[in-house]
Amino acid sequence: MRRDRWWPVAAALIMAVFTAAFYTGLKAFPETVDDFVLPGVLLVMALLGLIAFRRRVVDRGDTRREELTVWASVGLALVTILLNRFVLPDGLTPWVVLVGLLPAAPFLLLAWRITRR
Repeated sequence: MRRDRWWPVAAALIMAVFTAAFYTGLKAFPETVDDFVLPGVLLVMALLGLIAFRRRVVDRGDTRREELTVWASVGLALVTILLNRFVLPDGLTPWVVLVGLLPAAPFLLLAWRITRR
């Protein structure tokens, strides 16, 4: 059976973009968080649900890699939250953007690994 790699790559890239935008937006634009968080989460959940529906067969190795990626992202999200809370200034700065990219890095790595197989 031929494996279609498009859907897992799309899911990983969606998660990378969403997590980077989420953590950057929380620190850079705290006054607009209420307006964008719930619609953003609903949009991402709908997109990931569509991708999960399209991926009818999931390899065990893929599932394990995805789980490790999520745990790595959660760990980096904790670091991001601490840095945002205690170190970084409010507003949109290059440091806020770079720290916001930390939780997205595991998803970018996962997408790259999938495309290299």
